[in-house]
Amino acid sequence: MGININIYNAMLFHFAWLLCLIGGDTVAIVTSFIVLAIHLRYVSGNLRELTLLLQVMLLGLVVDSLFIIAGVLTGAELLFLPPLWLIALWLVFATTLNHCLRWFQQHLPLAILVGAVAGPLSYWAGTRMSDFALGSPTVRSIIIVSLVWALIFPLCLMLAKRYEKKQVSAEA
Repeated sequence: MGININIYNAMLFHFAWLLCLIGGDTVAIVTSFIVLAIHLRYVSGNLRELTLLLQVMLLGLVVDSLFIIAGVLTGAELLFLPPLWLIALWLVFATTLNHCLRWFQQHLPLAILVGAVAGPLSYWAGTRMSDFALGSPTVRSIIIVSLVWALIFPLCLMLAKRYEKKQVSAEA
């Protein structure tokens, strides 16, 4: 009896998250390409999912850029664009939306709560392992990240669900 593909998807995401954080830009880029290749070959099996993955990555670029501009995220090298490793994390996160996180598509109120809690926890943990920090006062930054992720996580899930519906209708 094998392990469910969603468990592999979740494990791959968490491993890549850690590598991106501690490895910096070069490791993150290599890691995200490896995750993308594994995901498209063994988890998704559909190159068309790249559209969704790139949309979520672009959304993440905008969100994190706004966090930087607003002072929610700070770092010595941050001007207004997030580092490449943070952008790579969004791509890796996107690989989970129609797989290990799919269940949340039918439970959006719970997704709002999970986004509000898991989003800031992820950023907080990231500040402990990287060269960026939450802006001061930290509580304000955590609250802002929490509110944004309460919206972003369900939005990403809705994008993923819309992608799946398009896939089903295109295959029919």
